[in-house]
Amino acid sequence: MQITHCPQCETAFKVSPQQLELAKGWVRCGRCSHVFEAALHFETPPDIPVAPLPNAEAPSLFRAAMSPAVVANEVKPSVQAAQADDTDAALPLKWVVSAGVLVLALLMQLLVAQRNWLAAEEPALRPLLSAMCACEVTWPREPDAVLIESSSFTENPDGGYIVQLRLKNTQHHAVAMPALELSLTDLQDQVLVRRVFTADELSAKDHVQALRDVRSTLNFDLDDKVSKRITGFRALVFYP
Repeated sequence: MQITHCPQCETAFKVSPQQLELAKGWVRCGRCSHVFEAALHFETPPDIPVAPLPNAEAPSLFRAAMSPAVVANEVKPSVQAAQADDTDAALPLKWVVSAGVLVLALLMQLLVAQRNWLAAEEPALRPLLSAMCACEVTWPREPDAVLIESSSFTENPDGGYIVQLRLKNTQHHAVAMPALELSLTDLQDQVLVRRVFTADELSAKDHVQALRDVRSTLNFDLDDKVSKRITGFRALVFYP
């Protein structure tokens, strides 16, 4: 076993006679990958027969014959490591293209999922969003955005009963008109009658403008036996 020095980075490492014979006296530095003739840079005179002088094909023979492992200060040339570095330095183009396609697909899914909200924020985008998803773009449904500002339940002098509501949209964009659940109660707060009024019955519009309110008046009749027991009501807006 001899110690040689890399003429490029001055790294010292050991080489064996078997390695010298296999590579025709040529070695590769484990630190900087420089290929050189080991015998010309021995630290001490070799105690083994001098390896044959390299010929013109020695570098290629070296790459084919030497072991690919490189460990610390021992020369174990690594063709696989060099190939791995080349691969890491230049990622396959198809990986980059695939990643780009995946990102675009995710963005498309996000746009489709949020199409109603985007159209409410930017009405000019409605035709584009509708064309992208090939589906209907409606107003966003946000139950917490619509509040009942005021409500009343009274008897109509002309017969029947009247419910009057004022609904307000607290969002900074338009939202879909909700439905109304009206419950009429007795003295014990027990529900006697429950009825659902659709959004079409509440308003002629299918949405409530941003930070605006909508007034609605509902007329209906009740059975006399039921109407005599009614003392209160509850109103709840929701999206079916």
